[in-house]
Amino acid sequence: MVNVLGKEREFDSAWDLILDGLNAAERPNLDTFAIMIRRYARAGMLLPAVRTYEFSSKLEIHASGLEDNLFEILLDSLCKEGHVREASEYFYKRKGQDSNWLPPIQVYNILLNGWFRSRKIKKAERLWAEMKKEGIKPSVVTYGTLVEGLCRMRRVEMAIELIEEMKEEGIDPNVVVYNPVIDALGEAGRFKEASGMMERLLVLESGPTLSTYNSLVKGFCKAGDIVGASKILKMMINRGFMPTPTTYNYFFRYFSKFGKIEEGLNLYTKMIESGYVADRLTYHLLIKMLCEQDRLDLALQIIKEMRTKGFDLDLATSTMLIHLFCKMHQFDEAVEWFRDMIRRGLVPQYLTYQRLCNDLRKQGMTEKAEKLRNMMASTPHSEKLPNTYILDGDSSYTRRKSIIEKAEEMSNILQTCRSPRQLVKRRTPPENAVLSANQLIENITKRVELV
Repeated sequence: MVNVLGKEREFDSAWDLILDGLNAAERPNLDTFAIMIRRYARAGMLLPAVRTYEFSSKLEIHASGLEDNLFEILLDSLCKEGHVREASEYFYKRKGQDSNWLPPIQVYNILLNGWFRSRKIKKAERLWAEMKKEGIKPSVVTYGTLVEGLCRMRRVEMAIELIEEMKEEGIDPNVVVYNPVIDALGEAGRFKEASGMMERLLVLESGPTLSTYNSLVKGFCKAGDIVGASKILKMMINRGFMPTPTTYNYFFRYFSKFGKIEEGLNLYTKMIESGYVADRLTYHLLIKMLCEQDRLDLALQIIKEMRTKGFDLDLATSTMLIHLFCKMHQFDEAVEWFRDMIRRGLVPQYLTYQRLCNDLRKQGMTEKAEKLRNMMASTPHSEKLPNTYILDGDSSYTRRKSIIEKAEEMSNILQTCRSPRQLVKRRTPPENAVLSANQLIENITKRVELV
């Protein structure tokens, strides 16, 4: 009940229950106060979270060591909500108040992870140096936290050095330590080094995990090396790991990015025939690829299969499909899908609405345009459009023609120019150059949005 009230931010009512419980036979336990601390932190109410911890620490409900557990929960809650500085300050405050208190290593692990999550690498390095100076012995979790944080910040060299330091300290690295390094090396395309790390894992009793193989598949696909990714896929299957939709989605991302329809559909067919299950992202990637290649028939077929599996289109894929219907001059279908979006609770982008309305009016389908207007009016929406959106389709041709004419004019000048001073006279003033550059960027953005 306290959790439900805290979730609804009815903290006064939650405290009424807690205070009533203090006088009952079954008094509030550690979990009760942990819930309150986490709910306060989630609500951004840092002072009440701290006061809840301090209040509970004065009650006779803690067995030996459990007070430190609640302190860790407090710091962890603050760090997870992005309040690492406040967590760190409270840690040092408590440390200063009790010179006999020896903070457990878990406290340092929480703060290190918090600093890395906040991308404050200097703060994490300072805390790590402080731990070394005070002779605090790190655990494998400490090193794992440091390695993962450094890899996330693209400091993989430092992470590898830490692994060597672990060994010197007599701590054996495990798969939790190696996985972030393999992932970072794969992301950077350093596959030889990633394979070397994989070999280290193979000699461990635990060995690589599914996450390890997925990291390598992701890296190879990102680098465009499908052959390398396929080898990793075969390796993981041979070693008893079943690929997940996440594994296959790395391939589908590559096929979608480069418009490789045949390869993408072949993999999808083999995947389904082999008994593997596609997820929502798999279908969205396939539909995106097919829409970008104007393969409306195949896109509709995949959507039909997707819906039989209990999935449906999101805003992005629905928008792409409507634009493709318009491109194919299938305006009745475009209007029907527009209606279907609203029925499913998706608010179409105003740009999509405007383009579809304009296309309907150009085709003389004024009744359908009016129905579309009524549909859009029935749901709250923004009427913001990109600054570069222009109703007249011929304007893009005019701009291109003007740019080509200026380029030809400049080419002729360069062929006959004898003095650099002649070019200086034709230079665009700095202010105009900035405006021109901004306009160019806006035009490019518009073209990307309309594709």
